[in-house]
Amino acid sequence: MQPLQKATIWKVSPDLCARELLAGVPAIMRFIRHQMRRNRQVELTVPQFRALVFLTRAEDASLSAMAEHLGLSLPAASRMVELLVKRGLMERRAQPTDRRRVSLSLTRRGRETFQTAFAATQVALSRSFGSLSRRELTQIVAAMQILNRVFAPENRPAESLKLK
Repeated sequence: MQPLQKATIWKVSPDLCARELLAGVPAIMRFIRHQMRRNRQVELTVPQFRALVFLTRAEDASLSAMAEHLGLSLPAASRMVELLVKRGLMERRAQPTDRRRVSLSLTRRGRETFQTAFAATQVALSRSFGSLSRRELTQIVAAMQILNRVFAPENRPAESLKLK
């Protein structure tokens, strides 16, 4: 993506933004995934690590929510959770009001595992941004703040969160 010139600002449209985002996000996500994989504990598979990542954002999530996020069946997600519980990375608790609902959260060890990989990935991203000018860095920060505002789950209607 190239910085916008003042003369071309009038050509910017929601469609152009969508095309640029679709072109740029896959490369960014490949970089982030590569770094997170590189810095995860050896005994974790990528789906297991993604489960830890999910619980850093969705504390006390249900097994169903995790399975949906990871694209797993409930039995497969349940087996994975069982393994992560045995490894001391995750806790599983039945809800007192509804014993059928299981609440998942990270243990201290699970949070530390995630934080180690996250911190290393942040350092790698920071290095990648090292050659950019202050103006470019400011543009990236502003763009990310806007994207976070637009795409934050609390700002979207529930219907738009489901894939069709």
